[in-house]
Amino acid sequence: MFKSRSTERHPFSSLLLLLLLVFTCAIFFTIIAFVAGILIYGFQPVIRMSEGDSSNVEMLRLLQIVSSFGMFVVAAFIFAKIQSNDWLNYLNLKKLNLILAILTPLIILSFSPFLEFSNELNKNMVLPEFFKEIEAWMKLKEAQMAEMTKQLLVMKSVPVLLINMLMLAIIPAVGEELIFRGCLQKIFGRWIGNYHLAIWITAIIFSAIHFQFYGFIPRMLLGALFGYLLVWSGSLWLPILAHFMNNGVAVVTAYVFQQQGKPLDLMYESDPASQPVFIASIAALGALLWYFYNYTLKLKEINTEISDGSRLG
Repeated sequence: MFKSRSTERHPFSSLLLLLLLVFTCAIFFTIIAFVAGILIYGFQPVIRMSEGDSSNVEMLRLLQIVSSFGMFVVAAFIFAKIQSNDWLNYLNLKKLNLILAILTPLIILSFSPFLEFSNELNKNMVLPEFFKEIEAWMKLKEAQMAEMTKQLLVMKSVPVLLINMLMLAIIPAVGEELIFRGCLQKIFGRWIGNYHLAIWITAIIFSAIHFQFYGFIPRMLLGALFGYLLVWSGSLWLPILAHFMNNGVAVVTAYVFQQQGKPLDLMYESDPASQPVFIASIAALGALLWYFYNYTLKLKEINTEISDGSRLG
């Protein structure tokens, strides 16, 4: 059914292969996590976890780390090795420009006020009356995800902070970018032939799979930004860096709040920027993206000249 290389395989076949690998790795590594949980925590906590009881936070962390690593990181690497002999280049993991790596955190910082604004709009979303059952389900899922996240964010020591950084920042940044921008966006780009559509379709799917509907818009916008950073730079390391910074700041903020004796609920309260700050951040974002884009164009011109020169030589 599946041929050996992506250039010979229809994008739909590549998509099916990717989904199969993600699903298989998710099941396999979840089983590994449950077996490890039994060995570490005993049989009863694992049974309660399988029945939906998330009171054992240590077990929940183990399950999240192992299953996420398998479902995203391992699946992406296997897929890339099947797709191409040069799998590192297929995943765009060979290039990292220092100037672009410096610009990326600045872009994320300047993007934050607009994300907060879009998050506030999303939270105030009200569906029509005939969608009330769907809206009730969405609010239930949102509450469940928020409660689980708050449990995971309880950090009373530096080791727990480091574990949470691994679970909530490092693995999601690396794994989700490998799957969504490194694999899925590439498939859609080859299938559709328009990188803008590929970026936005991938961003929509990226946001939807988190099942946090009242944060759908800002997460979609972040996904789109990650997509453009990859397409312009040709390096997946930059979306990974941006993703890590976005998640890592939230984890560190939660830790600092707890060290200061502040409730975690304060993190979820909206704190919109003042109008001058908002305008300044949008202007800074536009300038940074413009410079980032034009700098990548210059890099591509230089690389083309070097390549042409080597051919002539």
